[in-house]
Amino acid sequence: MAQQILDGQAAGFQSRIKNLLTQFGDAETKGTQAITVDLENLGLYEKTPEGKGTSTQVQAILDGKAQLPTDPKQLHAFWAGLTPQEKDELWEHDQYLGNRDGLPAVDRERFNRLKLDDELARAKAGDPAVASKEKDLTAVQSALKDHPDRMLMLLDTQSGKMTHAAVSVGNPDTAQNVSVTAPGLNTNVHDSLGGMVGEAQNLRDTATTELRNLPNGDPRKFQNVATIAWIGGDLPQTGKLDQFDTYLKPETYPGLVNVATDDMAKNGAQKLSSFYDGLGASHDGGMHLTALGHSYGSLMTGLALQEPGSHAVNDMVVYGSPGLDLPTSGIGNGNSLLDTVTNSLGGGADTSKLHLSPGHMYEMTAHNDAVANLNAFGSSPENIPGFTHLETGPTTTDDGVQRDGATGHSQYPRLGDNGQLRTPGWNLAMVVAGLPDHAIQASPHHQDTMSRVMNNIEGLFE
Repeated sequence: MAQQILDGQAAGFQSRIKNLLTQFGDAETKGTQAITVDLENLGLYEKTPEGKGTSTQVQAILDGKAQLPTDPKQLHAFWAGLTPQEKDELWEHDQYLGNRDGLPAVDRERFNRLKLDDELARAKAGDPAVASKEKDLTAVQSALKDHPDRMLMLLDTQSGKMTHAAVSVGNPDTAQNVSVTAPGLNTNVHDSLGGMVGEAQNLRDTATTELRNLPNGDPRKFQNVATIAWIGGDLPQTGKLDQFDTYLKPETYPGLVNVATDDMAKNGAQKLSSFYDGLGASHDGGMHLTALGHSYGSLMTGLALQEPGSHAVNDMVVYGSPGLDLPTSGIGNGNSLLDTVTNSLGGGADTSKLHLSPGHMYEMTAHNDAVANLNAFGSSPENIPGFTHLETGPTTTDDGVQRDGATGHSQYPRLGDNGQLRTPGWNLAMVVAGLPDHAIQASPHHQDTMSRVMNNIEGLFE
């Protein structure tokens, strides 16, 4: 029976490959990527030797007498020794298996797609366990539909107050350049995942194009890129803060409290840190990994990099950041007026806790971004020595494109009026591609502290 199931699944992958080949035409690049993903999946379904039983290790897990390794590297090593039948038995035992950090991306994708189909069908049928999650599940399905190169790396409707999901554009186990974006407040799966995945697609396309434009002979020219939109932790939900009546609605009070503290960021940071570890454990060969964080997500990113251990992250770019919760060597007790002034002037933050090499920390702060530079969680990165400041204003990049600038708090990764990434989006793509010398550094803007504060206050009313 198990062999029949495996044969049927293998036939499905073979059919998809044939269909992709017939559609190759103008979509050659995307077709190649999609075929690669399905061939990797098909490789998992080699014939299981008849009569080969379940190993004692796996059987102990199925019987509840043992558990899978929790360390991503140990899990990856254990997983590599299993048969396809054993992997499927473990999924039947734990249908959230695809969320385990350290599993190969093709397995995470396969198991999470099965879980998505199951939960969406149950939600539509009114199953009380998932009925309230139908909008979230539909948003995940829509983000994946008609895009065979997108991989569902995370799907969790149960562990948090919010649904958690992560979608990779491209295979993060085989791409030489990988990024993970952690978003800010008011981000949720049903309203935000589609937009985030679209931004990840634009980021990947721009990074890949610039790599292909490198001179012949440059070993980076044919490197691949995978960009991951990660909503893997609960985030503050406040509503639109530019509407005064938002502050008067009782249902927004918890969100306002959450955004003023780092509790949610700390909880999410543990999951994000483990996700980084999982990418490092499952990757084939060398990987250049960039951690991206916007707004409250930059705080989560900073905290994730401060978690114990090394997280395979090479570069970090934060934008619109209210702070990273870095420990300080302040003169006072950490909460004194003197320390507040020191933070505002950029002193005291210990960047060594991020475990990144010098020159690999980047930040962007757009004009009139009312969230950045308020030093809500320690020094804002714009004020911290050691960060490279990247341009957010209009400019012409080395590909000849005249790019719009970004203003306010939300435009950083979005397309401009010309349909191209804005300047900060270009900068994100260049760091992700491993081409930081192609990014545009910010012009010197040594404002005094009072001017900076007044500029942000004005931004609150725009």
